[in-house]
Amino acid sequence: MQTFSWSILLGGFAFFFLGLRSARKSLQLVAGDRLRAALGRVASNRIIALFFGAFITLVLQSSGATSVMLVSFVETQLLNLFQAIAVLLGADIGTTFTVVLLSIKKITVYALLIVAVGFFVQIVARSRKVRNIGGIILGFGLIFYGMHLMSQSAVPLKESEVAGHVFAYLSGHPLATLMLAIIISGAIHSAAMIGIAIALSFAGTLTFEASIPIILGANIGTCITAILAGFGSGIEGRRVALAHTMSKVIGVALVFPFISYVASFVNHIDKIIADIVPIFSTTVAAKIAITHILFNVALAIIFLPLIPLLGKLVMHIIPTPPGMEEKFAPKYLDKKALSTPAIAFAQAKREIMRVAEIASSMFERSLRMFSRGTDAQEEIEQTQADDDKIDILEKAVRFYLAKIGQEDLTTSQGRIEMSLLTIVSDLEDIGDTISREMVLLARKKSHWHRLFSDEGWSDLRDFQKHVQANFNLTLSMLAQPSEEIHHTIIRHEDDMNKLEQEYRQGHLNRLHEGLQESFDTSSLHLDILSNLRRVNGKLTHIVTTMYESHVLAKESEE
Repeated sequence: MQTFSWSILLGGFAFFFLGLRSARKSLQLVAGDRLRAALGRVASNRIIALFFGAFITLVLQSSGATSVMLVSFVETQLLNLFQAIAVLLGADIGTTFTVVLLSIKKITVYALLIVAVGFFVQIVARSRKVRNIGGIILGFGLIFYGMHLMSQSAVPLKESEVAGHVFAYLSGHPLATLMLAIIISGAIHSAAMIGIAIALSFAGTLTFEASIPIILGANIGTCITAILAGFGSGIEGRRVALAHTMSKVIGVALVFPFISYVASFVNHIDKIIADIVPIFSTTVAAKIAITHILFNVALAIIFLPLIPLLGKLVMHIIPTPPGMEEKFAPKYLDKKALSTPAIAFAQAKREIMRVAEIASSMFERSLRMFSRGTDAQEEIEQTQADDDKIDILEKAVRFYLAKIGQEDLTTSQGRIEMSLLTIVSDLEDIGDTISREMVLLARKKSHWHRLFSDEGWSDLRDFQKHVQANFNLTLSMLAQPSEEIHHTIIRHEDDMNKLEQEYRQGHLNRLHEGLQESFDTSSLHLDILSNLRRVNGKLTHIVTTMYESHVLAKESEE
């Protein structure tokens, strides 16, 4: 007779979690760069948000990880609360993929072969993408092998008198089983908890009806990760965690009193599926997978129409404190996103957009410091206050991107990181040009009490308008990279060279004509033109950098 082996059980756990970690990391590297594009479509409707949640969880291999990410998304305003709830409902469905694979016992027989295939692909592959695919295969092979070891270690428990009493107690006390499953799945991983149940079913030590409280408990246990993340975040993050927990608890509360009816219904569904798909033979493991799928699909069907109601209830439970004011700081740079570079880059890019918008506003007001009838000192103070904001955000973005660089980045991701660093540095230079060079000139003009000629002032205003138009194109480029915008900016760069020379020549002509105002403001006029031209050069560099980064990212996906 076989004896129970703790070493085999613990080894099975180790292989299982090592496989989860490997598969998750490789899946992120393969598909992570597409997360940002999918995220942009979430706002359209709840159905798309639902599928997005399933897709993200398929990549991360953890609904807990998805919920943590959503806490940061809502906290940084990438999503609102209602969109996040829809994504969470999809995330719960996404967890079923792994469980379905785990329920197929024949796969565990070929686990080591799958490991070997994954390892071989990683060794012979030349491209990073193919190596990451090998990592996915290797990871799932380790998961299946871990399942095999756990199942083998559980076989002797059928003959154990102590184990028999434990399983008999759990079968007769579903509430105790539910609570135990919540605690264990919260401490480890929901898929791992259900994986344990499947392994015990393979060993013949767990009945299907006794497994249902484990499935329900594992579903609630996934919320613990989000709850912990919510405690460390702001109000919006706590609302997401509460919404996720409430949907799961309500769902479990509705199902729990009818466990025997659920078992009968799933038995019926299992027979139908077994007739259609023979690989899903009538086993406890297959029924566990079906129950997990049905529970989460039913949860989505029930709560999808009720999202506004659930969101309002959550906001009522966790209201926004009156008069809550926050000091100026980054809004989108969330540390929890650092483990997924594609998401972290999206966060950094949104923060860079804030920098660009502040810099654009500064530039639009930059000539007011020189305008007649305007309080120059007030404009200067506003400009310097805005530049301080840019400095705060630029430093935060720079440090954030440096932390992303500590992760295992692909070549294209490394180039994206450098591109974003270059862009935010250029924007900071624009802010410095306005807050230092232009402010210095404005103070000189105010101190000397000089006035521009009408023609000279008109030229400066016109030149600024042309640069501002390019600034607006740059903002569009940062929001959505476009080859057309890149070509337009390059064409404008040549036009700006000609325009600057034309205005310089016009100024010289006024000097030749002996216009006194042109003599008085000559150095100021030419220096302002130079600074406006310098800003335009930085904008051209930003657009070119963004375009090149966009092209490289597209090439890496092909």
